Amino acid sequence: MKKLIFLSLIFVNMLYGYSYNDILLKAQASIFPKIMLLDKNIENKLVDGKIVYTIAYDKSDISIAQEISKFINKNFDGYFDKYLYQINLVEFSDLSSDTKASAIYTLNSDEHIDKVANIAREKGVIAFSYDIENLKKGLLFSMMLEKSTVLYLNKEDLNKTKIDFVDSLLQMVRFIDKNDL
Repeated sequence: MKKLIFLSLIFVNMLYGYSYNDILLKAQASIFPKIMLLDKNIENKLVDGKIVYTIAYDKSDISIAQEISKFINKNFDGYFDKYLYQINLVEFSDLSSDTKASAIYTLNSDEHIDKVANIAREKGVIAFSYDIENLKKGLLFSMMLEKSTVLYLNKEDLNKTKIDFVDSLLQMVRFIDKNDL
């Protein structure tokens, strides 16, 4: 009986997508836009004079992406610091180098993370990830709630980007490379 319940839970989770931690989602939605502003070249990444914060998601995660968008709009009230912003929700299958983005936040996906990393590198924008494991595939930033909040920066891929962070941020992050994960 226990095995049957366990298997049914696994199948339900597979059917409805990834399971997200609501507290972590809100923490990332609060902090990642601020980190984006610590790019010394943020002015060069504006789209039509605005920051375009693109949230990439799997079809099964549309409601999570919408919740994040709503949370950001409620907490930032139209501006990231002095910059107007727009949130762009894009399904992974629709994401391309033509997608407008000043930064890309990715929800979980088993098959699209490499694509996001390549597009972010090509565009020279920060790629944030919900899941730290995605840093292995070339995304740049993630955050975890451990004993304290820990920001993780993919050291290996930082050197391959057109992103130049202020020194104070680099003193606060935990650098990792693909072998650390």
